[in-house]
Amino acid sequence: MESAAMNFAHRFINDGKVRMSYINQTKKVASEYRARVTSGAISAEEAAKQVQVIRNQILEAQRLRTSDLGKAKAINLKKTGLTLTDLTEKYSQNKYGKSFLKLSSLQKNQVYLEIIDSSGRPRPAVNSAALKYSKLGRGLLLVTLGVAVYNIAVADDKPKATAREGVVIGGGFAGGAAGGALAGLACGPGAPICVTVGVFVGGALGALGADVSFGWFF
Repeated sequence: MESAAMNFAHRFINDGKVRMSYINQTKKVASEYRARVTSGAISAEEAAKQVQVIRNQILEAQRLRTSDLGKAKAINLKKTGLTLTDLTEKYSQNKYGKSFLKLSSLQKNQVYLEIIDSSGRPRPAVNSAALKYSKLGRGLLLVTLGVAVYNIAVADDKPKATAREGVVIGGGFAGGAAGGALAGLACGPGAPICVTVGVFVGGALGALGADVSFGWFF
């Protein structure tokens, strides 16, 4: 359980940071392009095209930084970034209730502006969940460190106990990473429940194996 707590603590804390980085970057891009359109430096259509490409690039880059579990959740929500055609149809229907091709030039321009603005608009539900997971991760980290400190404090051979804690947590961490990766391959990239089980089982087996190996050698 100690190893499992550390595994999930690392993932939750990291993924919270990645989500905040994504939000900050997309907000900055949206703000910069909105200002360029307002100043007349670029058309709303061209700005929307560029913002859409940049946002999708940021999305893919951030997914490379996220954990196996976080990536599975992200892909489950959105497999890939939307195309410009997808976005124009989406906001045309939302704003005017008809196809983008049937809009006037002025209406199309408003749709492009909405695409720019929405690219920097965070999703409240996703952001709230990321914040909760980040807090949970810090809590699990404190629990893990507390258990490790206690185990060392009550041990007769403290140097050995310190080494054992490090080996077991390290083994669990490696096992969790391997289990998450195997689960992702077996169930597909957008299967967060499967990856969660893989991380837990892999971490438990890794920690147990490390503990047994430590006992053999020491």
